[in-house]
Amino acid sequence: MGAQLQACGRICGHVEARSVKPESMASNGTLSADAPSGSDEKGDWQGRVAGTPVMDEGFICMGGKAPICPHGATGDWQGRIAGTPVLDEGFICMGSKAPICPPQQVSVPVGPVTLDALQGSWCGSSGSNISVSGTEVFINGLPLTLHRVQLDDDGVVVSIGTLWQLEKWGENGSICFRASSTRENMECARSETWSRKSACGDEWQEKMQMLGYGGSSANPLARGIEGCLPGTLGAEMRDGYASSKDKRDTTLLCALLSQWREADVQAVRPKSVIPDFTNRSQTGLGVELVHYIAGSIYNKGFQKRVGKSGHDVPVLVREPPGSYLHEEALRVWRERVGEEEGFPPVRADPSQEIFTSLGNGHFFQALNCYDCEHKGINDGRVYKVRKDKALKDALEHGVPSIILKHQTPKPVRAKIADLLNAKREFRWSLTADGQVDLSKEMEEDTSNCSHFEWLSKGMDAEQVNCLVRTHLGIKESRRIQG
Repeated sequence: MGAQLQACGRICGHVEARSVKPESMASNGTLSADAPSGSDEKGDWQGRVAGTPVMDEGFICMGGKAPICPHGATGDWQGRIAGTPVLDEGFICMGSKAPICPPQQVSVPVGPVTLDALQGSWCGSSGSNISVSGTEVFINGLPLTLHRVQLDDDGVVVSIGTLWQLEKWGENGSICFRASSTRENMECARSETWSRKSACGDEWQEKMQMLGYGGSSANPLARGIEGCLPGTLGAEMRDGYASSKDKRDTTLLCALLSQWREADVQAVRPKSVIPDFTNRSQTGLGVELVHYIAGSIYNKGFQKRVGKSGHDVPVLVREPPGSYLHEEALRVWRERVGEEEGFPPVRADPSQEIFTSLGNGHFFQALNCYDCEHKGINDGRVYKVRKDKALKDALEHGVPSIILKHQTPKPVRAKIADLLNAKREFRWSLTADGQVDLSKEMEEDTSNCSHFEWLSKGMDAEQVNCLVRTHLGIKESRRIQG
């Protein structure tokens, strides 16, 4: 211990301490010939060596300037011992916490927000580029004709039309608004903050790029495509982006199916099929869409899959009896059928294997409506096979389907279900022997597709029910919420 104190005394000498150059200090407080001093890399403020253990009680700062607060604090700020010679090259801080720089002081303007204070260029927190000239307001260069600056009798800013209600001054000269049409309801409305353009810097520019305001979108008035505005989906996508994304998605879909599928396509009877609860974000099926498909079969006949024509090739998961997912899928589906009499009854035997549907749940339940001669929910007709031989064959012998192993993880099931709905226009070919070759690229069906069909693929149960009622013009239904 005595030897250590003697060594410390030699180091702590004023002359010796001054002779130690800053560049000879390592971040752990030991001497090093090539250690940097005062690095400001990675946010290290002036005088703090990179890697300094700022909360380490045993930290020793030797031979360099004491840390200087970048925010200009000169008093006894946290961690600085009173009387510390912060500009003394020979200062040695030993056996205590390293100084911690206090946060930068934030200034908040006081007084009312006047029209003069609002003039000039601003950055909106939502990513918009705002400018105010007089009472006119421009968003991304476009004038808000119906939403000018509104003033009270004293000339104080009240709102920007009925878009934003002024709330208060914000930090460092920013202005806080609420996205509300009236002041009575503004407290619960979304916040919108305007910051001076000069204070936004590179961070705002990066945010704009991520929101899609890049390339020609940075100047919407100079765009050459009528009707396109910055920030709209795909406005600035590079040439070939859509086709390359389709390629990636279909390749991923085929890869996942190849990894988890059973070797052969199998014909599965609709009575043993129930929805997999990972499909459509676990919202289940829309009863209105089930009966819409059943009605389409009634009017047009059952469209058997031949080659690339007809119904989609279903993707199902085999669930043996006794497995957790077997019991869970049956439990969830029975609960939903019990709550909604429009679904056909559950006929899957709990003591037998079942199949859960990932991409054709509505299709199979529509077939079950015929197998049970279920009654329609909107027109009251009874679904009967009549003379439709293809429909009869599907009910008695099953529908050719791709079968996945029951070990398929839930996240994989959810991803496959999502891709099956998102890539509905891409199809496999069903060969003469009833098999599907996943090694071959899926081909895109470029024939016309109605907006109704396209929208119905990506909606949850409640949304798709509403879509079907709107499409059919149904205005009287107990399922209409409101």
